[in-house]
This record gives sequence, structure tokens and C-alpha cells, in this order.
Amino acid sequence: MSRVCRIVLVCEGWRDSRFARSFLEAAGVNPRKVDPRVNPGGSGHDWVRKEFIEEVADLQRFGEGRGVLGLLDEDGQGVAKRRREITRQLTKRRLPSLDAAAGRCLVLPMRNIETWLYWLEGQRTGQAWEVDENTNYKKQRPPGAASQNLDRLCHPCGAYLHQLNHLALPADCPSMLVDALGQLRQFLASI
Repeated sequence: MSRVCRIVLVCEGWRDSRFARSFLEAAGVNPRKVDPRVNPGGSGHDWVRKEFIEEVADLQRFGEGRGVLGLLDEDGQGVAKRRREITRQLTKRRLPSLDAAAGRCLVLPMRNIETWLYWLEGQRTGQAWEVDENTNYKKQRPPGAASQNLDRLCHPCGAYLHQLNHLALPADCPSMLVDALGQLRQFLASI
């Protein structure tokens, strides 16, 4: 990872940002090389989409040793739809497509980041709460005896995610978290 000069982290909110930064730090990325960009307000989806596209355009200008990592909630819209929205915008601007191995990584928590935080906290604490990727845990009661105060979970869950054996994840690991781990491994190898 010595080639890294900058990772731009584009997120809907500070929870996503703190979670992702914790993962990157646990992976050995110097925190000073991570440039978090967090939605200042309004529609998180629209802001992340626009900012992510702008950062991919910047990658074209600044070259090797840079990467952009975006976190965009699926919000019940469908993962394929969210990816198509980004792909369409990249194509429209004649930019390269999403490719974690080339430093252009977009991970999509399904339904939102809270799903991952609850699952990871359950695993981390040995409680293994069952989560449902269709439930909106921002509005619904958390699984099991989980705390509704997710703010304190962002950092430890991000670090724990990196500690998991990525090749032998528990069977109940949320499907989009499995997908994200594969992309994150490719992203880290590319920068």
C-alpha cells in the first residue's frame, strides 16, 4: 500500500464515514491519506452519486495512487438500480466504469448501513443477532437486544469487519456485506 497518496471516501453521513475509515485504518491505511467527504445535508443519495462521479473524473486527471470509495445506501430501491444509476452517469461523462480493482469502488449496504452495524456488533459480541436486509433498521426496532445507539458502534464494527476471515464468513452474513468485502479487498489491492 505504499503507492497510496489519497483515498477519497464519499458517504451519505458521518456514520458511514466513520465505519469505512475504521475499516481502512484496520487494513493499514494511514488515516491522513483518507479524505472523507460527507453529505452536508439534503438527499444523501443524490449528493453521493454526484460527488462520486466528480471524484472518478478527478482520478482520470491525477492518476496512480489515488482511489475513490463510495458508500451508498440501497434504500429499498434495488442494488442493480443503484449501480445502473452510477454506471449511466459515468457513461454519460465518458468516464471509466465502476471497478474496485482500478480504485473506483462503490459499496451498497442493503437496505442501509445500520443492517451491517447490527450484524457486525452481534458477531463481535458473540450475540449473533439475526438481521434482515429488507428491514429498515433506521425506522424499525433493532434485532435482538441490540442498542439503538449505533453511533458508538461505527468504529469498532469497521475494525471488526477487517478482522473477519473474509474467505470463511458465517452463513448468515448479509449478502451485500459479502459483496462489499470482495470489492474492498480488490480496492485495497489496487491502491
